Amino acid sequence: MTVSAATPLVELRGIGKSYGGVQAVADVSFEIRAGTVHALVGENGAGKS
Repeated sequence: MTVSAATPLVELRGIGKSYGGVQAVADVSFEIRAGTVHALVGENGAGKS
Protein backbone atom coordinates (compact mmCIF):
# COMPACT_ATOMS: atom_id res chain seq x y z
CA MET A 1 0.00 0.00 0.00
CA THR A 2 1.31 3.44 -0.86
CA VAL A 3 0.21 6.75 0.62
CA SER A 4 0.36 9.94 -1.41
CA ALA A 5 2.40 12.75 0.17
CA ALA A 6 -0.55 15.01 -0.64
CA THR A 7 -2.86 13.01 1.66
CA PRO A 8 -2.54 13.82 5.38
CA LEU A 9 -1.98 10.82 7.66
CA VAL A 10 -3.27 12.92 10.59
CA GLU A 11 -5.32 16.09 10.30
CA LEU A 12 -6.71 18.18 13.18
CA ARG A 13 -8.73 21.36 12.73
CA GLY A 14 -9.81 23.99 15.27
CA ILE A 15 -8.88 22.14 18.46
CA GLY A 16 -8.52 23.81 21.84
CA LYS A 17 -7.84 23.02 25.48
CA SER A 18 -8.86 24.78 28.67
CA TYR A 19 -7.80 24.14 32.26
CA GLY A 20 -10.48 25.47 34.56
CA GLY A 21 -11.13 28.98 33.28
CA VAL A 22 -7.78 29.31 31.49
CA GLN A 23 -7.70 28.80 27.71
CA ALA A 24 -4.29 27.15 27.12
CA VAL A 25 -4.70 26.52 23.38
CA ALA A 26 -7.32 27.88 20.99
CA ASP A 27 -8.20 27.09 17.37
CA VAL A 28 -5.10 25.03 16.52
CA SER A 29 -4.98 23.15 13.22
CA PHE A 30 -2.27 20.97 11.71
CA GLU A 31 -1.56 18.10 9.32
CA ILE A 32 1.03 15.34 9.37
CA ARG A 33 1.87 14.04 5.90
CA ALA A 34 3.75 10.91 4.83
CA GLY A 35 7.51 11.35 4.70
CA THR A 36 7.67 14.17 7.27
CA VAL A 37 8.99 14.17 10.84
CA HIS A 38 7.30 15.96 13.75
CA ALA A 39 7.90 16.13 17.50
CA LEU A 40 6.12 17.42 20.59
CA VAL A 41 8.60 19.11 22.87
CA GLY A 42 8.04 20.21 26.45
CA GLU A 43 8.97 19.70 30.06
CA ASN A 44 7.76 16.74 32.14
CA GLY A 45 4.18 17.32 33.21
CA ALA A 46 3.55 19.84 30.42
CA GLY A 47 0.67 17.79 28.94
CA LYS A 48 2.25 16.36 25.80
CA SER A 49 0.39 13.07 26.10
